[in-house]
Amino acid sequence: MLWKNGQLLTAPAFDRGLQFGDGHFTTLTIRHGQVLWWPLHWQRLCQAADKLVLPLPPQATITDFLQTIASTQPQCVVKLMMTAGDSSRGYARQSQAESHWYASVSPIPEVPTQPLKMQLARLKLAEQPAFAGLKTLNRLEQVMLTQELNQRDCDELVVTDQSGAVVESISSNVFWRCGEQWFTPSLVHAGINGVARTQLLNENILGTVEIVRAGTDVLFTADQVFLVNSVMGPRPVAEFQGHPFSAPILPKGVSTWWQSEISLSF
Repeated sequence: MLWKNGQLLTAPAFDRGLQFGDGHFTTLTIRHGQVLWWPLHWQRLCQAADKLVLPLPPQATITDFLQTIASTQPQCVVKLMMTAGDSSRGYARQSQAESHWYASVSPIPEVPTQPLKMQLARLKLAEQPAFAGLKTLNRLEQVMLTQELNQRDCDELVVTDQSGAVVESISSNVFWRCGEQWFTPSLVHAGINGVARTQLLNENILGTVEIVRAGTDVLFTADQVFLVNSVMGPRPVAEFQGHPFSAPILPKGVSTWWQSEISLSF
């Protein structure tokens, strides 16, 4: 038997995404009626589905759905969630259960133009290489980090893993420059491999970027830092822990690249 808010439900089972976080998701934007970076978002869904051993609906089904959304809401954010379907108690998936997929639509948020002030998060990410890089439904760490941010006098938090290595911010990937060299954290142990991060690296926008596992001390020697995700785009950082960066602006190439990406007709 199953109850919701004290009311008995007729269904004997409910979604494993709610019960166990058994699933994954991607968040994309539709701009000018076109899905930005859809091939990379689909690739992300496929990689997570393969790792979590979950079937996906046909790509054409999702593509057609997104085109329908785009025809009525040409500027929006879409969150696509895939779960392992319904089950009753116990961790084991039911062999005959069908996977579910959900979608939510919201406006594209306004992005502040002021460079960010960042501090170091007190909460550290768990290290789990099996799921590192994936965007699973288990986001309790990010929920608590956002709670922490709301109690701190800053705009964003730099998040480390249990070993103290820089991983990301709460919902963005991080890049920093020392001299002429750009760096971004390794995501082998924890973190999310964002679509915008992938696109920046694939298109060689910053030249050769070193992917490193490094502590927060590297940020005190950096000249320039920015955050990036596929919804907010790239955002410049002014300071970390009160330490100002000498170039609190976006790299020109990154700014040009982003403006070009969001204005293209696909």
